[in-house]
Amino acid sequence: MIGDSDNILARVKRVLPNRWFSWIAPQRDAIIGGLSDLAAWCFDWVTYARAQMRLATVFGIFLDIYAYDFLGRVLLRNGATDDAFRSLVQATILKERVTRQGMSNAILALTGNAPVIFEPWSPSDGGAYSNAATGQIYGQFGYGVGRGGWGNIDLPGQVFMKVVRGASSGVANITGYGFGAGGYWGPNLVSGQSSKGGNIAYISSYTRQQGITDDMIETLIKYTKPTGAIVWLQFV
Repeated sequence: MIGDSDNILARVKRVLPNRWFSWIAPQRDAIIGGLSDLAAWCFDWVTYARAQMRLATVFGIFLDIYAYDFLGRVLLRNGATDDAFRSLVQATILKERVTRQGMSNAILALTGNAPVIFEPWSPSDGGAYSNAATGQIYGQFGYGVGRGGWGNIDLPGQVFMKVVRGASSGVANITGYGFGAGGYWGPNLVSGQSSKGGNIAYISSYTRQQGITDDMIETLIKYTKPTGAIVWLQFV
């Protein structure tokens, strides 16, 4: 493998003049081998350090340091994996924010799914009745198709948003409501024999979760939504 002791030893031997030593020289190889071990150790650290210099490759504790340097304590890992936390950092740094499009782009970068956003006070979302006779045509929409919905001018600065998490999230090896793998202890309704339920458990705010969590999405929305806007969020 490139950079290991054997690789460095072979590289050094290839550049030695043939007339100095025979190809098989145990004492020479022992000396060069010891230096190669040290060089391989240094090469591993150089490779490690190089990876920490770019957000695309940084990992471990240095990813947390990277996020702290740019964002302070605005963005915390909260048990997220390196890949999930890196996506969150990328979605937060140098992105358009405090706009509807900026909020949508950030969620898309984090989850891989664009959110569905509806502003009830915006004619662009609610649509309007058209009058072809007067040339007032505001687009086409209908129930379940196109754009449109019941608008409400009494809800200014409020947004209804549907977000798909995308990547798996939650607590490892624990199912949730609505899935057949979980259940309580009790008799089997088919055989009548007692049976053990699946892996299901109550969790708290201190439980370590994995993947793209609800808290990560909510935090991202908090720091990218238009100032003063209220976001009503639904996960689907």
